[in-house]
Amino acid sequence: MKVYSKKRVSDAGEDADGAGQPAALTPEQVWSRLLGWQTRREHSHAELVTKLRQFGADSQQIDDAMARLTDLDLQNDDRFAEVLVRTQLQRGRGERVIRQHMKQRGITPDHQELADQTIDTDWVARARALLHRRFGEQPATEQRERARQVRFLQYRGFSLSQALAAMGRADDDPESDLTDV
Repeated sequence: MKVYSKKRVSDAGEDADGAGQPAALTPEQVWSRLLGWQTRREHSHAELVTKLRQFGADSQQIDDAMARLTDLDLQNDDRFAEVLVRTQLQRGRGERVIRQHMKQRGITPDHQELADQTIDTDWVARARALLHRRFGEQPATEQRERARQVRFLQYRGFSLSQALAAMGRADDDPESDLTDV
């Protein structure tokens, strides 16, 4: 029976100092990694910098490669934000979750693309469509079911008022029907 070691090896195939540390990346390797990541999907500037740091690139290599990538318009935070917002909207996510995803990826919450795409968004209509897709056309009649649907919408990133309005309960007092939430 063979036993394999779990020794981590760098891209160059050798340890830099023999102590398990990866060898320093060359500028060509940094550029190659950036192109590979960007061809798979759009990344934010912050995501790419973080990934390069994890692979041991120094800050000068990162700055040079990112400047080149931006100059060639292969990386653009505006385009990244637009793609992110569009995909999150298609997945039925609410404004709160979209902002959270943008923050996690290094895009500011008040980014122009988010504002442009969400100003005209009817969040109540989106929440209503999501409810109908998930739970059917019949409105919930029992208090437990209504509470479950509200929690579902809130988990997806919709506010309580949007969830209640989507359920046709905007005029009701939220405290009276959702005490068990």
